[in-house]
Amino acid sequence: MTYALAVTPINIAKRTAPFAVPDTILVDMARRLYELRKVRDAMLGDALFSEPAWDILLDLFISEHEQRRLSVSAVCIGARAPSATALRYLTMLQDADLVERIRDARDGRRSHVQLTALGRLRMTNLLGRLIEA
Repeated sequence: MTYALAVTPINIAKRTAPFAVPDTILVDMARRLYELRKVRDAMLGDALFSEPAWDILLDLFISEHEQRRLSVSAVCIGARAPSATALRYLTMLQDADLVERIRDARDGRRSHVQLTALGRLRMTNLLGRLIEA
């Protein structure tokens, strides 16, 4: 005899209202997570762990708060991965509507990367959950 279990998935990432945590605390959490990744890689080896997409999202979240615009090349450096790998993850993040490229008005050869509204909301919710956990 088989039983079918009806499971209703809870999509926390699509919450409509961000957690009531001040932006400065969220950004501090993002900085701590980003720094911890660097320390972990230094202590345990960067060949064991690779999270370019997460590094990109953290870097963009922090830079937005600091009112810094990141070029595509700066995002690749911040991902701490080979350029081809970082660009592949950047494309996946774009396809997921979490980040967007904005062409530089002064130099058409350059693009900047920023979180989309959805990306900002999801990062805010995730960082808020980590703080409240």
